[in-house]
Amino acid sequence: MTRSNRFQFLDALWASVNRIIAIAGKEFVALLKDKGSRLILVVPVIVQAVLFGYGATFNLERVPWTYYDASHSSSSMEVVRRITGTGIFELKAAPRSLGEFEETISSSTALLGLYFPPDFEKNGQVFAAADARNSTTAGVAMGYVNSIVAQINADRGSSAAFAVVERYRWNENGITRYAIIPSLTILLSMLQVLLLAGLSVAREREEGSFDMMLMTPASSLEILAGKAVPPTIIACLQALAIFLIGLFWFELPFAGSYLTLGLFVVGISLCFVGVGLAISALANNIQQSMVMVIFFLLPCFILSGLFTSIRAMPEWLQTLTLINPLRHAIVALRAIYFENAGFADLVPSLIPIVLAGMLSLAWASWLFRHKIQ
Repeated sequence: MTRSNRFQFLDALWASVNRIIAIAGKEFVALLKDKGSRLILVVPVIVQAVLFGYGATFNLERVPWTYYDASHSSSSMEVVRRITGTGIFELKAAPRSLGEFEETISSSTALLGLYFPPDFEKNGQVFAAADARNSTTAGVAMGYVNSIVAQINADRGSSAAFAVVERYRWNENGITRYAIIPSLTILLSMLQVLLLAGLSVAREREEGSFDMMLMTPASSLEILAGKAVPPTIIACLQALAIFLIGLFWFELPFAGSYLTLGLFVVGISLCFVGVGLAISALANNIQQSMVMVIFFLLPCFILSGLFTSIRAMPEWLQTLTLINPLRHAIVALRAIYFENAGFADLVPSLIPIVLAGMLSLAWASWLFRHKIQ
């Protein structure tokens, strides 16, 4: 290559770099000029960093527990004092009967309970029952108890040793799959619903077909209903597929009612369809819609209690999880699967889900009318 050719090549390269810089600068200006884009670039990062920092933890710093002492012995009081003195175990109830003791664990008031039988002073056996609907959390809590009792035995020296008899409720073998697959019935369906509903209006707005739809005789409510039907049906079919895979392939135990499960899946699907349509109506393009969907999904997953225990989160974050419909959906699903829960038993979980569905659909309807006007 001659010297002249080298200069020409460098000039062309420099001109190309200048054009790339100019285009990149234009893109930055376009991103930062829009207020909505600036919020999308900054707010999700801060919010998700805080939620992941506090919520994505497998350390169980607080164990809600209870005990029923039928022995009324000094030995049982010693065990209770040592457990309470750790600062990790938080006594939630003082049952007066074995039935109240079991109800405390069944209602998830306590993660773990200790039962001291009348002959505890003689044989040293204490029964530990853990709520194994979340097998990971139950295993960690049971490990804490075993460590404390082992330390008590070491301190007692040659005295008769205490023994912990473990019982895992609703998941006797502590199989993690039993806790995860029922939740996937909702998780994967929710993901599909939000993507389908969340991108529908934004996609049509970019293609120009949304304006054509507004010129039809259909009202905003009719448009909303028409767009809600396909994602809801698809979500229900996907939930059915996951349920059948879990039931027949993984041989997952199912103690509940098929009708109760089906109606519940329809209800929770409508809830997330409303959220998806509201996101789609808010977004000006597919890019914004995708960012909003991800911004909604990640906190929902973290604060659902599936992958990390809600009990391991700070108290303020545990309170925040109460507004997460996915948390209540997972609690209700596990109750249907493992406890044969009926509608009366699901009311505490259904109320926030129904409220979230009504609010999201009403908000989506208002946004549709606002866009039309």
